[in-house]
Amino acid sequence: MNEANPGKGKVLVAGATGQVGSQAVKILLGKGYPVRALVRRTTDRVHGAGDGLEYAVGSLEDRASLERALVGIETVVSSANAIIPSGRTMTVEDISASGYEAFISAAERAGVRHWIQSSVPSHAIEGSVPELAGKRVIEARLEQSPIASTIVRNPAFTDVWMVMTGAANAANSDPHATTSRPYGFMRFWQRLTGNLVAERGILLAPGGANHGAPFVTVEDVAHMMAGMVGKQASYNRTIEAGGPEWLSWREVAELLSEKAGRKVRIIKMPAWFAAMGQALTRPFSPSASNVLALVKFVATYQPRWESRTIVDEFDLPAQMTVRQYIERHWCDG
Repeated sequence: MNEANPGKGKVLVAGATGQVGSQAVKILLGKGYPVRALVRRTTDRVHGAGDGLEYAVGSLEDRASLERALVGIETVVSSANAIIPSGRTMTVEDISASGYEAFISAAERAGVRHWIQSSVPSHAIEGSVPELAGKRVIEARLEQSPIASTIVRNPAFTDVWMVMTGAANAANSDPHATTSRPYGFMRFWQRLTGNLVAERGILLAPGGANHGAPFVTVEDVAHMMAGMVGKQASYNRTIEAGGPEWLSWREVAELLSEKAGRKVRIIKMPAWFAAMGQALTRPFSPSASNVLALVKFVATYQPRWESRTIVDEFDLPAQMTVRQYIERHWCDG
């Protein structure tokens, strides 16, 4: 067990059982910070965190629970969202508006000094992508707050898109991984795409072979968010959290070909197709519609960020390349 450093202020992690939040919890504990995890149920736990973690039960729907969770907190690290839910929760729109409004207001009353918020890229089509539009609402609210804020915007997670594009053999086995949640649409998508790469030599590429992204792993974003805690140089900044390299889907397919031992060809997932799916699923499955909106966005926008200067400035661990991610997580069969 890591002993908390009494000279370090207590950190509240919201979204603590999510893929980014759970890793941020463990990184902060390893740095000696006293950490309180905001969880929805008394039975929720952060796997692998040990006995040094404090828990607060609450949610963005319950203002009184937020007030209790924020007592004695100096820094909030928040990655809470509902894009791929693990159970019944508020909609993306409600979380971003009323949920975060209540959360930030409670933090102001509690005297929180620093707020570190996970976010997503900005683009002209974000108004039609609920997760993006919602994050802009949160960012705008934080800009109005007396609390110093750090916005960490990340593009496509390597961990998520390996599974979404048919490379389930490269799924992150972390129990908190988004793609392992018991969410109907995600399970349905994985039944459709499954191990297309390994079994049929097919990669589903948003935007096509020459489209790509500055792929970044969940672990690296967690290090970035945790690494901003206690750093005044991060106050009131927006950080574009790219990975160590920009790769096209063609280059990703070549890496997967090496691992799968077969040629991998690309089938394009065009933005218009994802947009049609978004519209068709919206009336009966808003969450599925939101996921397809993100597919549309990834097929539309390919930012060219790289984070080497941020890694150096905040003394963060070296970031993981797509090749390194595949080598770590690939599982035959």
